[in-house]
Amino acid sequence: MEQKANNRSLSELNGRLMDTYLWHQVGDVLLDSLEVGVALFEMKNDSVRIIYHNKAFCGVMGYDDDKVITDIIEMLCPRDQMALVVVSEQTLLKGKPMSIELLGIDKNGRENWISVSSKPVDFIATEGVVALAVVTNVTHDKQKHLESIINYERCAMLQEAMEKSLYFEYDNVADTMTLNYRTPEGGIEPVEVRNYSVYAKKMHLVHPEDRELFFGTLARACSKAMKGNIIYRTTVIDQQNYKWARNTYISIADNNGRVVRVIGRIDDIDDEEREKARTTKLIEYDSTTGVYNKLTAATKIQKALEENKGMREFFAIIDLDDFKEYNDTHGHSFGDEVLKSVAGDLRASFPEGIVGRFGGDEFIMYVAGSEVKTVEDKFRSFLTKLEHTLIRGKNHTVKCSVGVVWSENTDSYAEYFDGADALLYKVKNSGKNRVACEML
Repeated sequence: MEQKANNRSLSELNGRLMDTYLWHQVGDVLLDSLEVGVALFEMKNDSVRIIYHNKAFCGVMGYDDDKVITDIIEMLCPRDQMALVVVSEQTLLKGKPMSIELLGIDKNGRENWISVSSKPVDFIATEGVVALAVVTNVTHDKQKHLESIINYERCAMLQEAMEKSLYFEYDNVADTMTLNYRTPEGGIEPVEVRNYSVYAKKMHLVHPEDRELFFGTLARACSKAMKGNIIYRTTVIDQQNYKWARNTYISIADNNGRVVRVIGRIDDIDDEEREKARTTKLIEYDSTTGVYNKLTAATKIQKALEENKGMREFFAIIDLDDFKEYNDTHGHSFGDEVLKSVAGDLRASFPEGIVGRFGGDEFIMYVAGSEVKTVEDKFRSFLTKLEHTLIRGKNHTVKCSVGVVWSENTDSYAEYFDGADALLYKVKNSGKNRVACEML
């Protein structure tokens, strides 16, 4: 009857081994037949030197079989060279086993991930420590893991996509954007845009006022792994018009920290943003003239004063002369049209300024960074233009008095207001319809 063979160890051959036989040759045959790398590391004086390796070790490290490798440190990326030394000191030099994954560089300069499992041995004479190591190539596993992450995030984004959403995937390396549009049947139709960074700007996919925000965010997302969202205007949702959209995105990096994909979702929030703008207009703007109301203007001017400290800043109070006569002669609706026209001319004269209706027939205005003569000339042109104000198809002469103060060293709204108010009082008492400008 056949008996099942028992596993045997070399220790059972003790006493039968021939003294004259070179048993290390048996070891060479056995080790060179393995598909994994095997090596003996000798560690001393802050170095990790290879004193033996089998043939497979070269292939695992990405080199030809006939290469003799003596220094594993030189075959690693700079970051992991130090990591190997530090971890070896914490484990092998203290008699403990070590397991670590390292990023190597093969003979062609390509990335090569290796896994090292080793433990100290005592059968080699040395002044330091010798460790027996088994080395395997895990580059393929790393790539598969990265693909799994990309696929997982891709599916997660697709599941979250709503009826008014587009799923996108940007290949940072190839500069290719893939937009996935929903079909009427509920499926997904991918549209691939190559050379996206150039195409998006050339085809005006993003509103000019939002380009810096959009492309700046994309650049940051391509520089490191991150999550976020931005709100901007785009023609991606509707090819004929700019619509408000929210991008929710996540960038994915490979094992070396390099971003390879930015994926996300584009939500149509045009109705929501337009409603928000309408509400803001009701809260912040004067309904008659279309400029900021008193509270909003004062708040924005105070904030600007604090932000622009040290810069030349101007504050003005503009008061319509004899405004009561317009209401008494032509009616209050005519007076409203006069106010609206004055506000429009004021904004046109100072497009960079903050303009608000203070109340009744008075306006306040703030502008920073201009020359004194420039501001005075603009106000004089403004007064001249008002002399030919077109209302209801006829020219009317509208007159205003203006008090302007400027400074470079105060951020007090109250100081500016009191100074401009005092100047305005002087103008009113000395003939009206002119501008007075003084330094605080």
